Amino acid sequence: MDFLLDQILFFTSEKHQEIYIHLNSKFDIKYQDLFSICASIGFKNNRKTPIENRGREFRSNYLNSNQRATAYSIILADPEIGKSIEQFDDSEFRRKAKRRLEEYAEGGIEILIEEVFGNCWDGNKLDQNYTEYEIDILGYIYFDTKEVPF
Repeated sequence: MDFLLDQILFFTSEKHQEIYIHLNSKFDIKYQDLFSICASIGFKNNRKTPIENRGREFRSNYLNSNQRATAYSIILADPEIGKSIEQFDDSEFRRKAKRRLEEYAEGGIEILIEEVFGNCWDGNKLDQNYTEYEIDILGYIYFDTKEVPF
């Protein structure tokens, strides 16, 4: 039932992999942490974006129990594929759920680019000299949860 404990590969998009790399190397934000945050933001804002070209990957078994719970909540609440926990044993459903989480994460990172990173993102890389990305991300999440119930 807990299919995310299997070694499913999640992919980020090639065009945004530099964000994952920069935040990981400069601020020690793990891929799975940023992916989970982005998937949550994408889901909350109903923004799904298909990944055009695969970039970096990470294994689902890196997700901690809170991140898996968030992922399962997103999957179950999704209006198209959710609503049925019995489907979790179906391999086709698992592929759809994995793809949907990737799409929400891609949508979420686009929201972060538009609303948080702003001028610090040049379309390819984040500004190497800016040092408050994690504060900006946390601030966005905080104000977004205060604005509309999460």
